[in-house]
Parts: sequence; C-alpha cells; structure tokens
Amino acid sequence: MSLIGLYGLSWPRNETNLEELKRIVKGKKGIYVLANGAMPLYVGKGDIVSRVVSHGAERAWKSKYWNYFSWFVVPKAERGNELENLLLSVLPFFVRSLNRQTGSLGRKNRRKPPDKNPITVKLPKLARGRKRSKRKKKK
Repeated sequence: MSLIGLYGLSWPRNETNLEELKRIVKGKKGIYVLANGAMPLYVGKGDIVSRVVSHGAERAWKSKYWNYFSWFVVPKAERGNELENLLLSVLPFFVRSLNRQTGSLGRKNRRKPPDKNPITVKLPKLARGRKRSKRKKKK
C-alpha cells in the first residue's frame, strides 16, 4: 500500500476546483497545503474537503492569504500525523507562516550531525544577463 493515494498539486482556488475536490475526495482524510502562488503558507491534516473549504470561507482569517492548494489523500490515517509533522519540521517557519504549531517527529530517533560547519558553496548565476546590442555610435 502506498503512502499517498489520490493527490492534486497547485490547484487554483475557485468554485469549480472546490466542487471538483468535493466530488473526488468526499469524506477522505489526508494532508493539504495552502499556498500563495508557489509559496506554501499553511500545512494541515484532516478531512480534506471540509478543511480546505473552511479555510476559504470569508470569515476565516487565512482566506485572504492563499490562492492555491495542494491535497494528498493518506490511506492510513495514522500516517497523516507523521506526514504533517515531517512537512512542518522541514519547511522553515517563514515559508509556512500561517501555521502556529510546529511538527515533532519525536526525539528518540533524532540524530544530530557531529560537525555543524557546512562547506562553503559559491552559488552559480541562475539567470543570464541581458544581451547588449553592438550598435555603433553615431558621430
């Protein structure tokens, strides 16, 4: 059995997509991520449809911050807690800024690195510079 069943990535928040979500996922539990564009803002778990719809309601304080959502049905409900904790532990706070809680994967299995000093990495240039035309100056 796989960890994730059905899923949808970066669905725009609109009535058509929320209705389709209700049709596909009705009553299933899992993990969902609310985002503004590509920036995740909130990670949650539970009944996917009811939670996503409630976060989008006018009276909900989170509704003004997000316009995309991703959802993941988790066939084994107990795995939902672990997945949510994993996402909350890995994503830095400023990325998931609407979450008030943090995730805990437990201290029993946690291992810390023996050396906390990373190597220095010179980042490559990601975008090419603007091309300059080779026009001759008029005299």
